[in-house]
Amino acid sequence: MISNKLGLKWPETILEWEKELVQKVGFLSAIGSFNILVCLIVFNLIGFSALNSHFFMVLGLSACIFILIRFRKYIIASYLFFAIGVYILGVAAIYMQLESNVLMYFFPLTLSIVQIYGRKELFRHLIVWGFIYFLTISFLVIFGPKYYPHTMKPEHLSILKIFNGLFAFFCGLMQITVITWINIKQEEQIRNVVEEKRLLLAELYHRVKNNLNIVTSLINIKKNNSSSQEVIDALEDCRGRVYSMALVHQQMYSGSRVGNLNMMDYLVELIRNVEHAFGGDADVMLEVDSKELILPISKAVPIGLIMNELITNSYKHAVLPGQKLVVNIHVFQLGNSLQIELSDNGPGIPPDRSNSNTLGFELIRSLCEQIDAGVIFGNNRSGKPGALIQIKLIDYRSSSQILS
Repeated sequence: MISNKLGLKWPETILEWEKELVQKVGFLSAIGSFNILVCLIVFNLIGFSALNSHFFMVLGLSACIFILIRFRKYIIASYLFFAIGVYILGVAAIYMQLESNVLMYFFPLTLSIVQIYGRKELFRHLIVWGFIYFLTISFLVIFGPKYYPHTMKPEHLSILKIFNGLFAFFCGLMQITVITWINIKQEEQIRNVVEEKRLLLAELYHRVKNNLNIVTSLINIKKNNSSSQEVIDALEDCRGRVYSMALVHQQMYSGSRVGNLNMMDYLVELIRNVEHAFGGDADVMLEVDSKELILPISKAVPIGLIMNELITNSYKHAVLPGQKLVVNIHVFQLGNSLQIELSDNGPGIPPDRSNSNTLGFELIRSLCEQIDAGVIFGNNRSGKPGALIQIKLIDYRSSSQILS
């Protein structure tokens, strides 16, 4: 790349947009210098030497661009490049007259401005040069003919008209080719970086999942070796919570979009695990309004823990003698918000317990606060018995980072 051509090594603090700026300014300066040399030779061959002094001055100033780049004055270098371009084209328009198609050279120079400043970090410079361009071309078109220093010979004008038209087209084509090549190389680098980060992220989720599975196995060993039912129940609660976190990382590792969680797939696996832990003697109805309801990692783990806690509580406290447990889970979107409703056909939540400080309630409230979600504990409104828990998460996609 241009950094190697100039003998430069990127400083550790250089930003990506600065690297791109250096590459494009360096390449375009080299192309511009080559074009000036070609014009200098051709114009002298046809006997038109009026621009010789200006051409030599421009070639000297072009060397200053590379000096500025070496000293990391990238913006100043880009301004000097365009100032040189506007100067030489303005002088050429006055000496060669507008009839010689000299204004066609402004097209490749305009492409240069858009390509170099076409980033959000440099957009204000694009506006500055767009304004300068408008004033320059307006002046040349309106007042240029008044300042022609001498009358062009007809034979010179006819030759320059053909040469300028063809060479301006060639310059634009060459510039588009070079800039396209640079963009292809940059896109390839970006793809490589994204793929590398995707693989690293997937490996991270895989390792976290494996570590949490090890913790789950250790809890199972301890639970199986315990004779106290109270200890067994406590360890089973811990195992379910750890598993819900491990499942998040498993889904994020195995999914097509690393770093995001498909809510439907996750809840299906979570319900299956809770059913297995409690014997599966229940009907759990799951309704998710979109199979592509995606959660970012920052929201996925807390919501996974909340759902594990809610489903587990229904299995523990909503089973009535002689009645099969039915749990309904409804997940749907309201604009940018996500709403989760869980209801069962158990005895419901006593009024004096909806604000209790039990571990389950406190854990759910704490997790909801962590993700800025609201939670309401209550009972079914339809007159049927059973609990109804509502959770509303506002702007749940705000932290989403998708690596497809």
